[in-house]
Amino acid sequence: MPRKPEALLSIRNLVVEHPPVSGSRMPLKAVRGVSLDIEPASIYGLVGESGSGKSSLAHAVMQLVSPAGGQAFFQGVDLFTLNRSALRKARQEIQLVFQDSLASLSPRRTIRQTLLEPLNHFRIGNATMRMEKVMASLETVGLDPVLADRFPQALSGGQRQRVAFARAMITEPGLIIADEPVSSLDASVQSRITDLILDLRDRLGIAFLFVSHDLTVVQKLADRVGVMYLGKLVESAPSEELFSKPAHPYTQALLRAVPVADPRHPAPVALSGEPPSPLTPPAGCVFHRRCPDVYEPCSIHEPAESFVIGEKTLQTCEHRVRCHKWNSVN
Repeated sequence: MPRKPEALLSIRNLVVEHPPVSGSRMPLKAVRGVSLDIEPASIYGLVGESGSGKSSLAHAVMQLVSPAGGQAFFQGVDLFTLNRSALRKARQEIQLVFQDSLASLSPRRTIRQTLLEPLNHFRIGNATMRMEKVMASLETVGLDPVLADRFPQALSGGQRQRVAFARAMITEPGLIIADEPVSSLDASVQSRITDLILDLRDRLGIAFLFVSHDLTVVQKLADRVGVMYLGKLVESAPSEELFSKPAHPYTQALLRAVPVADPRHPAPVALSGEPPSPLTPPAGCVFHRRCPDVYEPCSIHEPAESFVIGEKTLQTCEHRVRCHKWNSVN
């Protein structure tokens, strides 16, 4: 999969390994050879069950965990080759929003102090300009500047997550990595946060890597979606096409499990079985032990990436899948 020259972030053959857990000598392979592209001012949704490697991939891009292999080109430069000084500067352009806003905001700092921290760290502007940016960032995320002198525990969950987004965007990044940023919020607050993300993309041109297990939220937000299973990217496609014509049996199973508020719609069907341990991934296709369409090659050979040919993808080949069924078609 060649790197797209116009991509803002190009990840190639990323491998992330965690130290051996108790009782094992083998490292846990959280991400195993994943490649994807995120274009400027776009939202890439990364979905999959817990343990699929989504957060490990996101944290590796930020180098909160050290990658064991692969490359991550941001604006044409491989982040994994940068020295400490260059990486520090790159982090001004790539910001991270965590799932738990209360844990990610210091209880000892006011919102004003929290938002000033990245400006001070990256030495952006003078004191007056920094204060102006703090107030402007609060207004941008829909918060009253009067909240600047409150502490995080005095705010609601939705307000705290807006503060987290204000902190992420205050350095004017090109990319925000949002790791399950709405999973702990109720439906009404989720809707307001997703509207905020769309607004930041449209108005400020910020790109997002949006990590989630909630397909309904991802469908609303994402321009393109990648589906991970046991450390592998098994399918990726433009959002509309993936949700209307899923190609991989795992993606199809995930969509069947999504509840729909329509009595005429079939009842959701939970995906049976549990993912194998990433310490001992199965041979062949990583999904074959739970797949309803499994046949002999699936348990022996790992499927190569194939293009799903359709009306919209005939020329661009934007819909990709790792499945022996599609290998045989193509």
